[in-house]
Amino acid sequence: MSSPITIFSGSNGLNTKVDPARLRFDPKTGVQGLAVAVNVNIDPTGRVGRRKGFSATVRTESIHSLWCDGGACLFITGTSLCQLHPDYSYSVVATVFKGAAVSYFQVEGRSYWMNGHEKGYIENVVNNPWVQGTYVGPATTRQLSGPPIGHLVAYDFGHVYIAQGPVVWYSEPFNLNAFDLSRNYLPFEDRVSMLRPLPAGGMWVSTGKQTFFLPGTNPRETGPLKKADYPAIEHTDALIDLAKIGAGEMSGIGAIWTSTEGICIGSSDGQMINLTQRRISYPRSIFGAGICFDDRYVATLQP
Repeated sequence: MSSPITIFSGSNGLNTKVDPARLRFDPKTGVQGLAVAVNVNIDPTGRVGRRKGFSATVRTESIHSLWCDGGACLFITGTSLCQLHPDYSYSVVATVFKGAAVSYFQVEGRSYWMNGHEKGYIENVVNNPWVQGTYVGPATTRQLSGPPIGHLVAYDFGHVYIAQGPVVWYSEPFNLNAFDLSRNYLPFEDRVSMLRPLPAGGMWVSTGKQTFFLPGTNPRETGPLKKADYPAIEHTDALIDLAKIGAGEMSGIGAIWTSTEGICIGSSDGQMINLTQRRISYPRSIFGAGICFDDRYVATLQP
């Protein structure tokens, strides 16, 4: 009797850049690459299994810009900015420009938001105007302004960063309401598509054509360093434990995002790796969403 032959024992992942007839197969282990993968998970051992389904909540209306950072959970439906409650009921807190994606950050229980047309902060289920406050500090002749309105916003080590087209404005240190628009800005050549600060310092920034790393915690002392000649897809960035990627060669909390050339990770020391550039082709997209949960990064792309 002839010895049994292992036809398939697992997969090393999706590969859309190779002709399906040329996908590598290891006859000793039975590991095979996949030309198509729909609603499946592949675990670290190569086991292919069905992805778990979803159960509808009482919130079934069309929403976007869903966000939470341990405090208020916010989303947009129609022209309403809403706060979601634990029982899935919600309160409308503001009327906003229809269809505009919202960017958020949270500091000391306040959830700040901006959508390219409007801005504010939410505290105790109430939206408040985000305007220039009273200046407190040494006498100065500088002209300080309230926060300009941009399409992306982030907070990092006492500074608020606001992307307005190709310019990133940053606030006075530990003053979220004061901006020196004549001095405190970082100019880029194209519209900014990502602002992702890291807990240990440093921030990953992308424009419509390139990806940069801004080291340190003081934007006045360092400038952006170019890391790639392709961009991140807007709103696909998230934080991730780098030790959970690959064999654990990296550590610390880093950034993960989907670019036009593949899924990328970036560390707080400026190291950037494209995880899928040689394996997966991506649809042309400039907008999407990304989240990490259950040790997985999930991104959706809008064609």
